[in-house]
Amino acid sequence: MRQAKVKEQQAAPVFTTTDVNGKTMSLADLKGKKVLLTFYRNVGCPICNLRFHEIQEQAAYFKSRNLVVLAVYESSAENMKTYLDGENPYAVLIPNPDQSLYKLYDIERSTGKVFKSLFHGAIGKAKEGKKLYKTPMKQDGNANTIGGDFLIDENGTVKKAYYGKYIGDHLPLEQIKAFLN
Repeated sequence: MRQAKVKEQQAAPVFTTTDVNGKTMSLADLKGKKVLLTFYRNVGCPICNLRFHEIQEQAAYFKSRNLVVLAVYESSAENMKTYLDGENPYAVLIPNPDQSLYKLYDIERSTGKVFKSLFHGAIGKAKEGKKLYKTPMKQDGNANTIGGDFLIDENGTVKKAYYGKYIGDHLPLEQIKAFLN
């Protein structure tokens, strides 16, 4: 049976997991802070890499407004460490190869939406994202996972639930900034 989509104004489904460095972290522990919970395909996805870099470019702004960024990937921790190559990003990176968080937040897989991506600049985004890799990355996730973004307020309430319509469709940065102001 399919999990119901997460809706705005509901309590964010809580979870406890480990980040890429093996540190235990819990969404419940972030009460009192604003959170961007963002789901990507895997670290080998160049379109996801492009979006991750867009989010990273906003790190100073997000930090100044106390936004916690949780970036969930289908990738293994080992592959994610290769991806990071010694960098320490602002976002907390969460490996989730068992897909438990994807299921909890009803992140879908859709071959139809993958094809739709071709009509929304996927090839250009992939080329741009590929240039940003320090080292070539292998895909270690599902080719048809479609991302999602959730803005969660200080009380743990979902203020924005955004399910991508195709690969590379994420919540616009302007909406994240509006949530912070």
